[in-house]
Amino acid sequence: MEDNKAVDENTIFPACSISKFVTAFCIMRLNEQGLIDIYKPVNDYLKDWKLLTSEGGESGAPIRTLLNHTAGIYDGEDAFYGLRRSDTSVSLLDILEGRTSYNNRPTRAKNTSEMNFEYSDAGYCVLQQMLQDTLSKSFDDIARELVFDPLGLNSTFFASPENVDLFESKGIMATGYDDKGEAIPGKYPYVPDLAASGLWSTPTELLKIAGELAKAINGKSTLLKKESAEEMVKPDEKFSWIGLGLFMGGENEVVSNGWGENGQCKLKVNYRTGEASVVMANQNPGVDQSESGIEWLLDNGFTR
Repeated sequence: MEDNKAVDENTIFPACSISKFVTAFCIMRLNEQGLIDIYKPVNDYLKDWKLLTSEGGESGAPIRTLLNHTAGIYDGEDAFYGLRRSDTSVSLLDILEGRTSYNNRPTRAKNTSEMNFEYSDAGYCVLQQMLQDTLSKSFDDIARELVFDPLGLNSTFFASPENVDLFESKGIMATGYDDKGEAIPGKYPYVPDLAASGLWSTPTELLKIAGELAKAINGKSTLLKKESAEEMVKPDEKFSWIGLGLFMGGENEVVSNGWGENGQCKLKVNYRTGEASVVMANQNPGVDQSESGIEWLLDNGFTR
C-alpha cells in the first residue's frame, strides 16, 4: 500500500470483473423471486432507456444472453479504462449512449439469430440499468441487500463514490499501482460501471460468495436455489466455456477473472466439493493471469 502499511486479512482489493459473478448472483435471486425472467428480453424491464439493435429497432435480446456475453454487444475502442476520481462524473446513461471517452460507442445489440461470443462490459451496464429500473434502488444497495448483508460481508462493496469515501477513511483499501509500478492518481480509479467492474472485497469475503454458490449447487444454501446455481454453471450450448457471469474451468469448476489498471485477481471454485481459492493483487502486471503469476498462485493453493 502507498503508505507502506502491510497487507493483512482486512485489506480490501479491487475485484474488477469478478463483479460480473456477483451481478449474475443478484439477477438469479430476482429470477427466483419472479421479479425478472432471464429468458425474457431485457427491454421488458428497462424503463426510460432501451437497448436498440444496430439497425435502430428495439432489441429482443434475452437477459441470459447479456449474462453470458452472447447478445452481440460491443464495447467502444479502448473503453472502460482510465477515469480518475477528479474527473467529471460519468453517468450510466453516458456510458450506454457512448457520450464520453470512457465508452465512445453507443450500446447496441446485433440483430441476428446467430449470436457470437463478445465479452462486453457494456452489456453488464445494461444489466445494471435493468436492476436499478426493476427495484428503483441504486445498484450498490441492491447488491448489498441481495448478497452482501445476507452473507455477513462487511468489507465487500461496489465502488460508488460514497462507498469509496467511507472505506478509504478506514485505511483498508489497497492503493492501486499501474504496470510501471506507479500509484494510480487518487489511489483508485473512478469506475462508474459497477456491475461490470466496480467490486471491492477481501479474499476471505470473496471466498464466502464462492462458497455460497457451491452450497447452492449442493442444495444447502438458504440464499440461492439449487436450480439457479446450476443455471449459472451450465455451459452455453454453442460456447462451452461460458456460464452466467462465470467461465468454465476444469471438471466441476468455474472461474472468474478480474483485471484493471489498479489490480488483477482470479477466483476458482469447485462447485461440487466446495473447494475454492482466490488471489488478489493491487497492481496491474501488464500481462494476463497466465503470465503474471496469479494463475500459478491460484493453482498452488494460495488464497490471498
